[in-house]
Amino acid sequence: MIGRRWELGALVDLLAAARSGRGRGLLLLGDAGIGKTTLAEALAAEAGGWTVGWGRCPEIETAPYWLWRQALGPLDAAAPLGDSGHAGRASMFADVADRLVRATAGTPALLILEDLHLADADSLALLQFLACVLPELRCVLLLTSRDNAVDLAPAGAAALAALPPFFGRLSLAGLAPDETAALVEHVLGRRDPEFAGAVHERTGGNPFVVLELALLSAARGRPGLPAGVRQVIGRRLARLRQRTDDCLAAAAVLGDEADLDVLAEVAQLDVADVLDAVAEAAGARLAVAGDERMRFTHALVREVLDDGLPAGRRGLLHGRAGHALAARHADAGTVAGHFRRAVGVADAAALAAEHALLAARDAMRRGGYEQAVRFFRWAGAGPQLRLETGAAQVLAGQLGEGRAVLRELARERLADGDGETAARALLAMGGGPGGFEVDLEDPEQAVLLERTLPLLEDGATKAATLARTALTRAYGRIDGTARPLAEQAVAMARRLGDARVEAAAISAWCDTASGPDFVAEREKAARRMLTLAESADDRTLALLARRLLVVALLEQGNFAAANAQIAAYAATAEQLRVPYYAWVVPIWRGMRALMRADHDRVGECLAQAEELARRAQSENAGLMVATQRIGQADATGTMAALLDVIDAVMAPFLDSPMAQGYLAYYLTKAGEHDRARRLVEQRMSDGIDVVPKDSEWLTCVALLGEAGRLLGHRGAVEACAAAVRPYRDLWLYDGIGAACYGPVASFLDRFDEFLGTPPAAPKTRVTGELHRTGAVWTLRWRGESATIPDAKGVRDLAALLARPRTPIHVLDLAVAIVSVWGDTAALPPSPVFGDLSCRDTHSVHMSGGST
Repeated sequence: MIGRRWELGALVDLLAAARSGRGRGLLLLGDAGIGKTTLAEALAAEAGGWTVGWGRCPEIETAPYWLWRQALGPLDAAAPLGDSGHAGRASMFADVADRLVRATAGTPALLILEDLHLADADSLALLQFLACVLPELRCVLLLTSRDNAVDLAPAGAAALAALPPFFGRLSLAGLAPDETAALVEHVLGRRDPEFAGAVHERTGGNPFVVLELALLSAARGRPGLPAGVRQVIGRRLARLRQRTDDCLAAAAVLGDEADLDVLAEVAQLDVADVLDAVAEAAGARLAVAGDERMRFTHALVREVLDDGLPAGRRGLLHGRAGHALAARHADAGTVAGHFRRAVGVADAAALAAEHALLAARDAMRRGGYEQAVRFFRWAGAGPQLRLETGAAQVLAGQLGEGRAVLRELARERLADGDGETAARALLAMGGGPGGFEVDLEDPEQAVLLERTLPLLEDGATKAATLARTALTRAYGRIDGTARPLAEQAVAMARRLGDARVEAAAISAWCDTASGPDFVAEREKAARRMLTLAESADDRTLALLARRLLVVALLEQGNFAAANAQIAAYAATAEQLRVPYYAWVVPIWRGMRALMRADHDRVGECLAQAEELARRAQSENAGLMVATQRIGQADATGTMAALLDVIDAVMAPFLDSPMAQGYLAYYLTKAGEHDRARRLVEQRMSDGIDVVPKDSEWLTCVALLGEAGRLLGHRGAVEACAAAVRPYRDLWLYDGIGAACYGPVASFLDRFDEFLGTPPAAPKTRVTGELHRTGAVWTLRWRGESATIPDAKGVRDLAALLARPRTPIHVLDLAVAIVSVWGDTAALPPSPVFGDLSCRDTHSVHMSGGST
């Protein structure tokens, strides 16, 4: 290798870092022929004792993840990419990452992925996934790509730009004049400074073009300056025998590489003749021959050959290629691509559609949704194909376009009385029966679901449609039919023995029973859903089940169990590494930190959640981030500083009775008393009964009452106290746990004090203990414990908790001061305390919450 010493040294440094357990990655950028492959080959030569995997992106259509299958093959990590048993693409990616971790634990690996500018969307998605886990591996990931706007499509450019910051980038420029001269001398076998200078000026030091021009000069025996590299390659091709030229033309249709037996069939030559032709091409530095395959020395060679083919001959060769590859059961997408280009060949269009459909369905099984969309479009436009196309578009993130396709199809099939197809289209609008992305703000979807139900026979489709219909009926309004409908869906799915559909139906039931009257039932249902999801090996449904379970446990104040479920959710989300599923983890952790008054940790969690929300493009995630910021402002007395954020977040919900309770409280704490009072009076005028008793009802009414208390509105406090009193033992949360407002009992005690009503005894008493052992205090409460160093403040607290709701003069706490100086006999007894409401007099922050 001539030149590139500094660049090679930088790459070798990556090997040293990865060998010590710090995986590294680097992206080599540059024009065609600039030396990216040569540099990668030099690095591979330096990686003695390493496992080296090499993947190249061909210019023709291939199976999803083709380049990854090549690169991961030597590490036995490519199997999941051909496994149709995974629940989704995220699960498949996690499986690949797990295998890569195991493969590199003993022997470090060098993975080289070439020509990323040609990569399919699925391969780019896997790249972004694996790049995040690279620092944990003994692995170097070297990427090469062209970087000009013509070759590098916007999607590819965006994917490469989104690589993590630790991923190095190295742009290759042309060789220096002295290096160009050295390369020319190597080819010619003699020095020629004048010719070398002209070559460098003409080529800018592009090694490939320099080499080609030098070879041309060597062949002619005198210097030559052709107009461009394509002319150089064309002239060299013209000197080959006709049989060799025909063979290379057939090879150009097959791609950058070709199996020799397939090439023989397409070129209609004997294998011996093909071998002879490839040998001649290799001698001319146009091709490289292997035992069973050949490849062009550079993609430009193939492009020149392909461009020079007459349209009729090119179509004929593509037709032969399609038949030859189909007979060998080659990748269906590749076969379809050839038949699509087989202009003038009989039945080519039908064969292209047939193989495109096979390729699309295979891509769906593999999680290659973007590629599936393209193949489905090649396959045709019948009702079934439109259904599958729309479903693929939704899963690929093309929500608007996919839902429009599915909506139109549902309308048409309903008009023809085809309820089954209409139902499947409507379910696909939300990503399938258990989808995370159901657009509940879509009124037509609800209407179409209602029209579809009477047309369905009992079965999995009807059970899933019942569940989705129940969900739309329950959203944002009072509907007594939603929960029975969800129960009907669960019962039908259970009779069918369909674990996935039953799990999806249970999720819908939980949404219809999301109010405070069904907390224990939701916990039980969520545990059943989790069991079903795990039995079906569906990690996405398992995450949804854990999310429901976490909320139910938090509502009951079961923090230890909730923490365990959050940890389990986080472990699965970490494996999947999908922002849409992961953003809720820092939200929950931030909420728990807020309960401990650990505001630095809250800030860290909010930053993580905000970044994941941005990457997930989830409006709900963004709303929960804002909600936690508001909760933190409430806890720190800085609500007025967030008034603009509050107005922006609440603006879309101003007409919602539920939102008015929250907003009245926020405005009161922000000092906007006139606005808050108007909201409280409006809600009292309309009545609390119009607020749907869903997941937000209890917190909404409690906060409305608290706003009334702070504003001196006796009627609001009386109404809200009466409404929430049956739920004294529950806890209040905003959203799916973005902020905790404490137990209902604390609100009721403040309401009763305001109203002059004697406080009611709790239905159940949860006790805690503050106990001293030597110089350390141990706090136990609600299944959790924390240790606290001995200090005066803790001893004061022990004295206060020993006599709850009893005024204690400051001088009576002198015993704690004496104790600090060693009079341990004067310590107060270890107090046992219940759920006290002393927020207004003394705040105790602990790992389990606040009292």
